[in-house]
Amino acid sequence: MNADRQDCSGQADKDGEVTTKLYQVFISSTYHDLVEERRVVLELLPQMGCMPILLPSQGPQAWPSVRKRIEAADYYFLLVGSRYGSLTPSGVSHTHQEFVHARYKKKPMLICQHAQPSIRPEAMQETTTEGKTRFQDFCQLLSEESPLIWRDTADLARLLRSMLPAWIQKNPAEGWVRASSLTATLTSTRSPAREDPDLDEALARVAELEAERDQWLSGLFRPSELAQGLEITEVNYQANVYHAGHCELLMLRSSLSWNEIFLALATHMRQPQTERFMQDRLADFLRQRGLADAQKQRPKAHALTDIRLSELSFTAIRIQLRTLGLIGKARYVQKISGTDTLWQLTLQGEYQINRLLLRTRAIS
Repeated sequence: MNADRQDCSGQADKDGEVTTKLYQVFISSTYHDLVEERRVVLELLPQMGCMPILLPSQGPQAWPSVRKRIEAADYYFLLVGSRYGSLTPSGVSHTHQEFVHARYKKKPMLICQHAQPSIRPEAMQETTTEGKTRFQDFCQLLSEESPLIWRDTADLARLLRSMLPAWIQKNPAEGWVRASSLTATLTSTRSPAREDPDLDEALARVAELEAERDQWLSGLFRPSELAQGLEITEVNYQANVYHAGHCELLMLRSSLSWNEIFLALATHMRQPQTERFMQDRLADFLRQRGLADAQKQRPKAHALTDIRLSELSFTAIRIQLRTLGLIGKARYVQKISGTDTLWQLTLQGEYQINRLLLRTRAIS
C-alpha cells in the first residue's frame, strides 16, 4: 500500500519502528538480444530497494494489463540493445508502445542504451531493412531523454550501482511499505460502516424518475426524425500517431454510419456495461480505420495507439442510441455497481442487432 514518502534506507515511524520503502520499477526491453542484461537488472534492483516488474509478451490482448502495470509503477526502466522488437497490431513494437505510454503518464524514466548496437552479434540485431530503420528512428527518439550508455553486462551493472540510488533520490516517488507498519494507523482511523435505512427507498425513487425521463424523451421525437441506419455522422477522437520515428498526439475524425456504431457496441451489450467499456469498444473499432484518418494529416503515419473518443462525440452517440430506444440504463444492477452507470440493449436493440446480423449473413 502507498505510504508517506520516506528515505530508501528506512525511517522510524511514530512508534519508533523502522519501515523500509520499496519502489515498483516497470522494466521494458526486447527479449532475444538482452537475456543476460535482464538477468543483471533483475538481480541488482532488489538489492537497491526496487521491485522489478517484467512482463512477458502475451499478445495484443495483454496491452490493457501492461498499461495498468506501467501506470501503477513508481518508475519506468527501459533497457535498449540492438533490436526494435516484435510488433503490436498497431505496427509499433511492444517496447516502443510501453515507452510512449510511460512518457504520456509522466513516469520518471531511466533509459540504458547500448553504446554501439551495430557491432553486436548479428543474431542480436534486426534482420530486415524495415526493422533496422525503425530501430534507428526509435533510438533517435530516445536521444531526447538523455539515456545512460552501457557497453557490456559488467558496465551495465556498474552503471546501475553508481547511478540508481542518486537517480531515485532525485526523482522521489511514493513507494510501498510493509502493511504491518501501517496496521495501527489504519485501525485507529477506520470508521464503522454506516447503514442507511432509506437507501432502498431513495434508489427506487431515482428509478421512477429515470423511467419518467425516458418516457418524456421518447415522446419528443419520432424515430423517422432521428439520424440512424446508413446515415453518416462524424466522430472525433485523439490518438498517438507514429510517423518517421516520432509519436505525436493528434485529433482525428472518422465518418461512420449509425449501423456501424451500433454494431460496434451492441454485440457486447447484452449484459450491462459501463460507459468506459463502451468507449473502449468504440476505440477498438476506430483502430481498424484510424490509420487512414491519421494519414490525411501525416502521410507517413504507420501506426497509432491509445485511441480516446472526445467526450462530446461519445455523449452524442450515447444520447442518440438511447433516444432511438436501442440502449437503456440497466437499473436492476445500479445498487451493485456503485456510482457507475451501466447500459444494456433494450428489446428494440436486441431486435435491431439481430436484423443487422441476419442481413450481414445473407449478403456474405
